[in-house]
Amino acid sequence: MKLNQEFDFKNYLEKNTVGYSGKYSEYILLLPSLYDVLCHILESDELPAKLRADFYLTIGYLFYPNDIYPEEEHGTLGFLDDLMLIMVVLRKCSIQEDVGIDFIKNFTGQLNYPIEKLLTEDFDKITKENKLLFDELLSVSGMRFYYKDY
Repeated sequence: MKLNQEFDFKNYLEKNTVGYSGKYSEYILLLPSLYDVLCHILESDELPAKLRADFYLTIGYLFYPNDIYPEEEHGTLGFLDDLMLIMVVLRKCSIQEDVGIDFIKNFTGQLNYPIEKLLTEDFDKITKENKLLFDELLSVSGMRFYYKDY
C-alpha cells in the first residue's frame, strides 16, 4: 500500500534548523544528520535487540509534536530535548560491549562532526547546563535508570 503523501522527517528537520544561529546552534544543526545516523543504525542487522527499543522510542519522540520542550513554544531551540535524547541513546549504544563507538562510527559518514566529542564533552556540557530539562527527559523517556547521577 502506498501512502497518498509521504513525510520526509529529515527534510522537516533541515527546513526547521537551517540558518539557526542561537544557543547550541552547532549541535542543533547536526539534527538532520543525527536522525540519519539513528535510522541507519536501526536498519542494521548488527544492532542488538536489547537496544532496538531505545532507537524506536527516540525516533517516536522526535516525531511527537507535544514533547516536553516543544518547538512551537521555543522555536528552533525546542529541538534541544530531541538532541539530548539522541545523544543518550547513542551514548548507551557506544558503551555496550557487543556494540561500541566503532559500530556507531560506521554510520556517521554524513555527520560533519566528531561523534566521540559529541557524546562526551558536548553531552556533558549540554546536559549540565540544562539539568532540569535533562532530568525531565530521562523520566519521560524511561532512561532514568541509565543516568542515576542526574
